[in-house]
Amino acid sequence: MVLYLIIISVCGVLDALFVSLAYEASFLWTLLWTALAIVTVILVDGLVATVCRLLPQRFANSADTFYQVSQKEKKFYEKLKIRKWKDKIPEIGHFTGFRKNKIAQPQSVEYVERFLLEACYGELGHLWIMPIGFVILALFFISETWIALAIPVAIINAILNVLPVFVLRYNRYKLEILRKNLLKKQERASA
Repeated sequence: MVLYLIIISVCGVLDALFVSLAYEASFLWTLLWTALAIVTVILVDGLVATVCRLLPQRFANSADTFYQVSQKEKKFYEKLKIRKWKDKIPEIGHFTGFRKNKIAQPQSVEYVERFLLEACYGELGHLWIMPIGFVILALFFISETWIALAIPVAIINAILNVLPVFVLRYNRYKLEILRKNLLKKQERASA
């Protein structure tokens, strides 16, 4: 999380600096407007995530084709070497009462199914946050300078939200395998 805050801060300062130079505007005012854009996006991100989490469970069904991970996508994640860096992406499941940074109960089908549900909710939220960040900032069209500040903020927001989507999708197809194996084990035990 600290790394994300550092990235956001550095990008915000650079954005303000470039825009203040390009538009010959006051750096402090530009920095203030950049900070406003960043805070706006963070608040909207939280609101969108909350709304997504309140949706009925049918919107976060891992069996839905929307959530299926293709073989091409699996290869893409392997090429990204996601296994090496996925644990560096902040996980804020504590806001929903379910952390997704490690499997706490790998032998429980119910727990794995809840993990899959929460991963789908997380993915849905992150996917909606990306375009909404652009829309929200565009709604505050104040001036040409504002747009020059807001677009980089929205792009950075999108990048910082696509990474968790990659991690969630990568982990989820592995969780599906774990779930199937646990169900087979349960079936054998009850036979």
